[in-house]
Amino acid sequence: MTTLAAELLGLLREHYLFSALDDLQFARVAAQAELVGLDAGQLLFQRGAPARHFFVVLDGEIKLALQSRAGEEKVVERLGRGQSFAEALMFVDAPRYPLAAVALEPSRVVAIEATDFLAMLRASPDTCLALLADLSRRLHARIREIEELTLASATHRLARHLLALAPPGAAGPSTVTLDESRQLLASRLAIKPETLSRILRSLTDAGVIRVDGRQIELTDPERLRSSA
Repeated sequence: MTTLAAELLGLLREHYLFSALDDLQFARVAAQAELVGLDAGQLLFQRGAPARHFFVVLDGEIKLALQSRAGEEKVVERLGRGQSFAEALMFVDAPRYPLAAVALEPSRVVAIEATDFLAMLRASPDTCLALLADLSRRLHARIREIEELTLASATHRLARHLLALAPPGAAGPSTVTLDESRQLLASRLAIKPETLSRILRSLTDAGVIRVDGRQIELTDPERLRSSA
């Protein structure tokens, strides 16, 4: 770990976890924040390790993953620039990371010491309430995401994902590019890889899409929208 460079403090200041802090509070955070550089595939922390820090991604991409007893990996979330993780654990007694965090590509994250940050919040009820309001909004958004993953069909989730990749305002056919492997996409959508392959074949046979590697042509976006 290295001390956070001054030019990166502006990026950190804009994050919702720190935007409500006054100048003295933010200076306290900046003084103990540490920059962590990770190579592709490098482990940031293992599941079950003591949660002494929470993190903000400066660049690159981090995956949070859970490995089953059968050895299968479930990617719970992929995090990019500006996203934070493990911050809620500061409110738990003797917290431990429930997931492993691994860099998907060369990445840099800022590590914030959780105990000191929590002590600062306890000293300022107004700041604490502002942060809790933001956390509450994020929690409700995550609950809605979980409901969608639970209730919606696999085809629905895939169709919504493909439509979200389409150029804004596109009314006719368009081509989108998947930025991840099919295995990672299936994990993110809570679909088994073989199920994802079957859905892609079904949509292709129906003339809704045309697949060429990671490029997918949305040949009939209206029918795809009906699936979503």
